[in-house]
Amino acid sequence: MNRRHLFSPLRHRDFRLFWTGLLVSSVGSQFTTVAMAWQIYELTNSPLQIGMIGLVRAVPQMIVLLFGGLLADAVNRRKLMMITQGGLFLVSSALALSTFAGQMTVPRLYGVAVFLALFTSLDAPSRHAMVANLVPVDDLSRALAISSTQRQIATIAGPSIAGIVLAVAGPGACYAVDAITWLIMIAALALIRVQLPQHSGWRTISLKSLGAGFQFVRHHAVIFPFLMMDMGANLFGSIRSLYPIYARDILAVGPKGLGILYAASAAGSLIGAFGFSIAGPVRRAGRWILVGVTVYGLCLLGFAHSRYFWLSVLLLAGTGLGDTISAILRSTINQLSTPDGLRGRMSSINSVFTTSGPQLGQFQAGALAAAIGAEFAVMTGGLVVLFIVGLMAARFPQVRDYRISGDSGST
Repeated sequence: MNRRHLFSPLRHRDFRLFWTGLLVSSVGSQFTTVAMAWQIYELTNSPLQIGMIGLVRAVPQMIVLLFGGLLADAVNRRKLMMITQGGLFLVSSALALSTFAGQMTVPRLYGVAVFLALFTSLDAPSRHAMVANLVPVDDLSRALAISSTQRQIATIAGPSIAGIVLAVAGPGACYAVDAITWLIMIAALALIRVQLPQHSGWRTISLKSLGAGFQFVRHHAVIFPFLMMDMGANLFGSIRSLYPIYARDILAVGPKGLGILYAASAAGSLIGAFGFSIAGPVRRAGRWILVGVTVYGLCLLGFAHSRYFWLSVLLLAGTGLGDTISAILRSTINQLSTPDGLRGRMSSINSVFTTSGPQLGQFQAGALAAAIGAEFAVMTGGLVVLFIVGLMAARFPQVRDYRISGDSGST
């Protein structure tokens, strides 16, 4: 595959603007993720309290994501995103001002986490569904892979730089950087020229409309089983809330090392996304998804027992590689199998599991670490992930044998 073909989605101006805005804002959000986790661990010395951030974000996310999906299918997705980015700017600014004033407390961090969850949940379905509106269908799979590289580049650069900023200037500076990046995203959205579908307006926002989205997902032969597998893997295999414990107490690498731990899995994800793009279309998607999740679980087991910083970084990179193989293929299946009028609702239902799952997983990991220790919590997660993969392969042959045929996504 030549390079021009590989990066063909970037030939479209509006997709380039969207990708760039997402990259910058995603880098900024990583500053907040690192700063909040470190700040609450410094205030409490409690693994459970770190995990609580995931819980207080997951509960509102699970509710608001569904409404965000309805909005994404009812109104202009670009305008909706501009409103949500403005809300996120206000939240990040409030975090920065409160920290600089020396007034940050644990309850206040939890309260801000709720607002972050609310605005992010309203934003996420439009963010996912809008990619299909910016590129031709022939470029969709590659556009999704490139979108994945944006997230991974941000998750590499963001925590790495945030760790340095956190060590030098403190969490307030991290929050201030995040606030600025939301303004850049708003500017990128304002410059997009493509006429997005207006759909049928506010009158379509109803429980019946939401039910149609649930019916589509529930009765799809492959989307639903993969969704359940991803939920289980995220719930039991998300260990990001334990990184501050590894950085400070197990590996003894401090805030700078914490940033590298956050970035490591993203580095593996970037390699996976780039390799996926070079390899071209993957027909036997079902088997490769299972392979990706298996790699994820095995690397978790290795990380649980590692006491060497370099080895821990490599194993986290392996988790990112495995996760990305699975995520890109599932996203391609979802987008190609879903009519545009249902993409917002499908994305929101998918995000209830794939976004709230890791947040709940952070709480689960923190609570388990408080009870049995961080190392055993990570090991338990890896074993559960491998069990889920084995169960999926044995009990759902339509998932294991699923193939993507041409650009239609049919089996």
